[in-house]
Amino acid sequence: MKTIFKLIFLFAFFSSVLVSCVTDDDTSIPYLDPPPLPSIYNESFDTNFPNWVKYSKTGGQTWQLDTQYGNPGSCAKMSGYSGGTNNENVDWLISPAQDFSAVSSAKLDFDNAYKFTGAPIEVYVSNNYSGAGNPEIAGVTWTKINGAILSPGNYTYVNSEPLNISAFTGAGNSTVYIAFKYTSSSSDGSTWELDNINVTE
Repeated sequence: MKTIFKLIFLFAFFSSVLVSCVTDDDTSIPYLDPPPLPSIYNESFDTNFPNWVKYSKTGGQTWQLDTQYGNPGSCAKMSGYSGGTNNENVDWLISPAQDFSAVSSAKLDFDNAYKFTGAPIEVYVSNNYSGAGNPEIAGVTWTKINGAILSPGNYTYVNSEPLNISAFTGAGNSTVYIAFKYTSSSSDGSTWELDNINVTE
């Protein structure tokens, strides 16, 4: 009988030792940052973005490369203020054609900053633009992409956060264009800066 009690005691003792050796740290799974999403396209405007269409529908001002400001470094910049006054402008900045036919999802994000009173920058996507000339001619369809987080002003840069443009992926979407539309008037002419355009799956 004593032998049985000794065996029970030893079993309980070693069981408690084994349990005490196993801590939460031993069973927890270390946190790992998720791998970055594959980049489909990016533009940091380090040079004068010659492959982008800078179309001025109205007004004498156009999208320019600003080598002094950006996030960081250079950026694409547009302002309707010139010659000491505000000017009426409608100016498009349109990306090179992107081939989204081989992917099933895509998200767009970009950094932006602005100052002075004026209309907010607008974001559009098209899969039937010709790649040159007036983007507002008959037959060209642009879908406005809403929901971008925009700068609070005073040239404060923010990221737009990812915008879903998956509707323009898959078969038939081998020439997709991303565009930014700037508008000013004779009573207001804000300055907008864009940087780090990025499209990921």
